[in-house]
Amino acid sequence: MNKTSIILPCYNGARWISRSIESVLAQTFPHLELIIVDDGSTDNSKEVIAQYLYDERVRCIYQANRGFSRALNSGIKESSGYFIGFIGQDDLWMLNKLEWQVKYFSEHNNVDLVHSNYYSVDSEERIIRLVKTKVHDFSSKQEVIEWLFLTTNLAFETVLVKKKCFDEVGLFDERMVGYSDHDMWLRVAGRFNIEYLDRPLVKKRQHALQLSRVRRESVLKDEFLLAEKMITHYPFLKKCELKKLAPLYYEWGIELLQKGNTKGARQKLLKAIVCQPWKLKATIAYMAPALYSFVLSHYQEFAQAHTSLSWIEG
Repeated sequence: MNKTSIILPCYNGARWISRSIESVLAQTFPHLELIIVDDGSTDNSKEVIAQYLYDERVRCIYQANRGFSRALNSGIKESSGYFIGFIGQDDLWMLNKLEWQVKYFSEHNNVDLVHSNYYSVDSEERIIRLVKTKVHDFSSKQEVIEWLFLTTNLAFETVLVKKKCFDEVGLFDERMVGYSDHDMWLRVAGRFNIEYLDRPLVKKRQHALQLSRVRRESVLKDEFLLAEKMITHYPFLKKCELKKLAPLYYEWGIELLQKGNTKGARQKLLKAIVCQPWKLKATIAYMAPALYSFVLSHYQEFAQAHTSLSWIEG
């Protein structure tokens, strides 16, 4: 009953995937299978993965490039575990991640999904900061869903969930490029119980090639689709719509501004202002896009140059 299936979606992940695989195989909890889904990689990911197929716990599915969500769904369909976990091709699990989470499930029979804190690390695995992702103690599922709707997502790589949840709420939305997990946890939250372990169980790598950075506009479109879906699914979220959309329009505007599309940027920024007129940064960016872009780019350069100030050497 405690067997756990771990889904590892891979697309051109040869640079770091060995570390991800090894962090799963080194788990102190022994009852696991690792299902790697190679989503049409064009680098040497296949050769790197092949080095681990000697281990009877590991198998790989090769498919034409269909995207992150399809890769997750392919892995779930092939899984045989009572629990399902996920890991990114560039991330790492702490040695006792599964042990802690399975133990929590054994002590809390009414819980269906457990997530945790994580370390944000740089490309060399140096710890930048500890990220806490606690879902606050709310008095109703409606409050939990509102909070999840408006905040950043539960950390995908920290989640361990009972497979039965997917039988009821369905699989990941394959229309979404990078935010299908946020959509999934909101669906799960309406029917199942989500709990949290206040300890870091994952190291999540930050780097320039992340999907959320390389395809930022596509990811933002996912969030708009998510908002539309969730308001339809949970009508009480309608009251949160403007609060949800304002920062999305702002981020989209800034993304376009940094690409030199001032006209498109101002259109998005205006929508952010309409949603939340009192938010000054959107107004300033709309009124003086060139100046705002200049200041923002210099701030980002400064922040990047001084990230060492916030490292927590572990």
